[in-house]
Amino acid sequence: MKAATDAATMPMATHSAVPTLAAGAFFGNSCRTVTTPSFRFSELQATVPERQVPRHTHDTPHFILVTGGVYRTEARNQNGECFAGTLIFNPGGTTHRDCFHSTEGKFLSIGLGLDPSRLLNRASPVPLIVGGPNFRVSENPYIGDQIVRELRLGLETSSTALEDLGLELVGLLSEIEKSTAALSAPPWLLQAKEMIEDCADGDLSVAKLALSTGVHSVYLARAYRRHFGCSPGEHLRRCRLLRVQELLARTNLPLVEVALQCGFSDQSQMTRSFSAIFGVPPARYRLLRRQ
Repeated sequence: MKAATDAATMPMATHSAVPTLAAGAFFGNSCRTVTTPSFRFSELQATVPERQVPRHTHDTPHFILVTGGVYRTEARNQNGECFAGTLIFNPGGTTHRDCFHSTEGKFLSIGLGLDPSRLLNRASPVPLIVGGPNFRVSENPYIGDQIVRELRLGLETSSTALEDLGLELVGLLSEIEKSTAALSAPPWLLQAKEMIEDCADGDLSVAKLALSTGVHSVYLARAYRRHFGCSPGEHLRRCRLLRVQELLARTNLPLVEVALQCGFSDQSQMTRSFSAIFGVPPARYRLLRRQ
């Protein structure tokens, strides 16, 4: 589905032939865009045929709302092909090959500002379908329709309405993920998840998690992937790299100091991990964010 809202202006790098798409970049042409204090809402038309969409990484967290066509996603709780009304959350660093079956596909992207990004990257470490014909979002199953309607109205009040709907959507996803995890994951596993998110910049390992939660490390690793769609190590790395992203964008700290503050043993280890996930080295990423 994705390549860039405006491909010529959106930075997109490659590493090991996997392109990394910066904030707001998708394989589609933008029809209309509204920016609010916390979000960026863009309606797009797919432009790249299914077979030509490469496996790619998204730099920043975002929602995708399918508004037309047949869409295929690798999100965790997928149920075959997705149709209009399907709402998907992709955390920062998501690597996938989501795409439409044809260039007739239409979708709406919802980019997140810093505060909602922090909240949702903690709420869901993996891509997740949060609404659609076969998945009703609690309290407001029609929130996607409301967002599309407000975006297309283009009224002076639409920006305020879209900001409110975006905040409501973030709250809904937070509650959905919390309730889903609470119903299916045992307390010790939730404790391990919280430790990873709270101590991503510390000296943490699967062995230490297992010792703290009182279970065998093999059992912990298997249960973690079953409930959260990734290994403890993968989640820890993502949390650390998200912290690296934040420090690169918001501070002028030397790279070696960024590495140490984010739990890496040295700058080279951070650079290898960051480049493998986001397609560019940290120094280049900092430069792109400030252009």
